[in-house]
Amino acid sequence: MTSLDHRQAGEDTPESVDLMVLPVIQGSVPETFEAPSTDIPASLAQISDISYRPEQFPGSGEIKDLVEQILSSEGVPMEIAALVWIESNFSVGCYSRMGAAGPWQFMPTTGRELGLEINDTVDERYSWVASTRAAARYLRHLYSIFDDWSLAIAAYNCGPGRVQAGLRQGGNTFGEIELPGETDAFVPRFASAAEAYVQVELDAGRLAVIWVPGDFDLRLLAVETGMNIDHLMELNRSYLLERTPSEKDAWEVVVPIEYAGEAFNAAWSMDPRRYLVREGDSWEGIAAALGVSAQVLMGMNPAGSLQPGTYIAIPESQREPVNAGYAENPQFVRYTVRMGDTLSEIAATVGASSREVAQWNEMSPDEPIFPGDVLLLRRTGVSGGTIEPEAPALPTENEINIVSGGGRITHTVVEGDTLWDLAMRYGVSIEQIMYLNSLENSFLSLGEVLVIIPE
Repeated sequence: MTSLDHRQAGEDTPESVDLMVLPVIQGSVPETFEAPSTDIPASLAQISDISYRPEQFPGSGEIKDLVEQILSSEGVPMEIAALVWIESNFSVGCYSRMGAAGPWQFMPTTGRELGLEINDTVDERYSWVASTRAAARYLRHLYSIFDDWSLAIAAYNCGPGRVQAGLRQGGNTFGEIELPGETDAFVPRFASAAEAYVQVELDAGRLAVIWVPGDFDLRLLAVETGMNIDHLMELNRSYLLERTPSEKDAWEVVVPIEYAGEAFNAAWSMDPRRYLVREGDSWEGIAAALGVSAQVLMGMNPAGSLQPGTYIAIPESQREPVNAGYAENPQFVRYTVRMGDTLSEIAATVGASSREVAQWNEMSPDEPIFPGDVLLLRRTGVSGGTIEPEAPALPTENEINIVSGGGRITHTVVEGDTLWDLAMRYGVSIEQIMYLNSLENSFLSLGEVLVIIPE
């Protein structure tokens, strides 16, 4: 969990800043666990289809330092941070058509399984602290299974079940076992990125993690402490409305370390939702500091008075949330391509053209689609109206659980194969296999090629 409910222990708000200002939130590393360097052979980097170079590193020094501290606190090698380079190019707002989001590119289901909060007000996949901690613990778990970082990285990409299946078929190391083509490329890429990552040297401002109350507007914290509001919001993109949710007593917030003590004290002593007027304040100055329109601010406070010592209401943030273009945006629905689907037929279900669907998904209208691909579709038609009731219902992940932890593979049916056997072998549901391949019954034909997305 990434909250601190000190009130449940019958305590008042902690008085000691030292107890609440954390350069890195403490991990739960077993005493017997050490964090060695990865044992991935350097030769793997030489066969990578992408060559990573230290001078091309896209991240900032302060984020690199924060990620490394969290990995270290969790007992994971520093160069594991190279995964973020591969997955998201160190972009906190990265999202994919498949529905993965954040620096570590977690799917919603995976994120929740790892303890991340994901809802309409907070999505911790976009939290550098919470998502990195979750990734570290998951990777540490994978390493405990395979005792080999090459295999742990492979399992991170295609799922531990697929790696274990490869080991059962023969071989003991990566390169000796059969894995999906995507994973065969992914591990060498990691080796190349890790090799470059350890050579990166950047000047880094230090960051701290503090606790702030629930239902707290982070813009007020920036104004109160003089922090750059854009910098503070960029460090805390997981709070989609720029305030902490009210469901818990306290939440983690990342701040520059030089502001940590002042920010913590201010957060626990000031009004969490209203601005306290000061001598010399103006509507334009307050609006600029909060990043809102002066007209909107004045409209919320019709009395029109800026009496020092009084409070004024502030409007909701007008910034675009980090997930505005993501598949869970309510304007969109995710559609999983089935056998026989065409782009034009899929587009017709929402009253759109194939060109529009291609534009929504950043692809060419002529680009082929395959069973298991996930497309974003707008819930509105070309005219802006809502989908008519008679339009075919779009399947969602709530209607059928499409497992998408690994890459798409094909399976050629051989004598003795049944849907039950295949579901058990690949760690998926019978319903998924039938859905992706448009099967109307459980009958399989010898030589039939099935599309499967293994766990």
